[in-house]
Amino acid sequence: MGGLSKKGFQFNEIARQSGAPRLTLDAGALLFKRSTLTVNQEEQEKRTAAALVAAYNQIGYDAVCVASQDLIAGLPTLRDLTKQAKFAWLSANLVNQADNKPLFTAKITLKRGNIKVGVIGLTGPAVLPVAEGAVILPWNQVLPGLVKTMAKGHDLLILLSNLPPADNQRIAEAYPDLALIVQSGASDNRISPEPIAHTVIANTAPQGKYIGVMEISWQPSKQWAEPKVAALEKKKVDLEQVRRELSRYQQDKDPETALQAQPQQLQAYHAFLGQEQNLRTEIDQLSQTIGPKTALRGEASTYRNRFVAMEKDLPDQPEIVALVAELGEDLKALGQHQAQAASPPPANSPYLGYLGCAPCHPSQMTSWQQSRHAKAYATLEREKQQLNPACLPCHVTGVASAQGNEALSLPADRRGVGCEVCHGPGRAHQGNPKANPMIGKPTVDRCRGCHQAPHDPDFLYEEALKKVGH
Repeated sequence: MGGLSKKGFQFNEIARQSGAPRLTLDAGALLFKRSTLTVNQEEQEKRTAAALVAAYNQIGYDAVCVASQDLIAGLPTLRDLTKQAKFAWLSANLVNQADNKPLFTAKITLKRGNIKVGVIGLTGPAVLPVAEGAVILPWNQVLPGLVKTMAKGHDLLILLSNLPPADNQRIAEAYPDLALIVQSGASDNRISPEPIAHTVIANTAPQGKYIGVMEISWQPSKQWAEPKVAALEKKKVDLEQVRRELSRYQQDKDPETALQAQPQQLQAYHAFLGQEQNLRTEIDQLSQTIGPKTALRGEASTYRNRFVAMEKDLPDQPEIVALVAELGEDLKALGQHQAQAASPPPANSPYLGYLGCAPCHPSQMTSWQQSRHAKAYATLEREKQQLNPACLPCHVTGVASAQGNEALSLPADRRGVGCEVCHGPGRAHQGNPKANPMIGKPTVDRCRGCHQAPHDPDFLYEEALKKVGH
């Protein structure tokens, strides 16, 4: 959640630089990172979600779609959270099972400059508890009537969709009155907006790694520029993005020389160079095909899209920094309460702790003690997060991510990323080494369980292994 303070600053900076009316929308999946919650996680996740809503209030969001992921803590929890929001939560197809009436606002109207904007929300598939009395209707039962009604009284129609990408494409092909579809959960990578028939589909990367900024010049024709012009603009945006990536490699250094010892990075740099050349060629070819008359035809609407990276060195929005600090203290107090009630790990735990490994592996132990893995728990103590169950699993030994509360009562030699995190539980191996061999080299999936965004978005498996070899 710490990155939200930088996101808040960046939103304000983008609006200041543009000077144009701003509309801030999201297609949902904002509140929970996990696909399920254990009983021990629930209270912590609810408090974090409430802080997220407060942060989005500070940023100034206008509307958010109710995504199926936002329902993980239950419909009553989400409805309580939405009462704290200063922005609209939209879903036209999440309805009361008894009368098919929407449980959230189905649509809203927003005025930006002289343009009247209509926004609709659609929730993706989810299995809801029967006791909650709610059901998610198929989009084709609710969307046709809404589009028909709203098209008459609005200049610009936008759909916030948590549906699968294939459904969004079908919607774009069937409903030309929808100018823009913003979708959530479509990919782990940012994708440049794609024109489908008369509709543009856009999304950005999850977990707040990028902000998608679309600058729209909307004309009375209510139509985007013809496909070739739109394709040309898309390729120009792609070229800008590739050049920004290249500039990160080229800052104050010659990449060919600087990256000789990092083959994966050098390969990525060469790939971007190839993309740059291909895009320049395609742009030249499209420009020649379109010609000046086609490009200037009529009063077509246009857009220009870019992705803004959430760099670590960005300034912070003070109000959100305060919210994050307050949440940290709140979770610390919750952790203290849970720690008092936590039971110590069982004596027959499959995990020994690093002191159990040291007698047979003294040289490896000496090497490990100098590593950042050994100091992982100390980093939590420095940040006063050693009682935060959300953080603990990646800073201790032998605790699954869904069982952070178990880490509150661990002995000292399991505090830190010890031998058994990478090589597997050691108790059986200690009893009979030949019959119970340890894992030699940890897999990339094992490492990426913790080394992932937002804490380690640039993790390189092969390079990381060199740093922890012993």
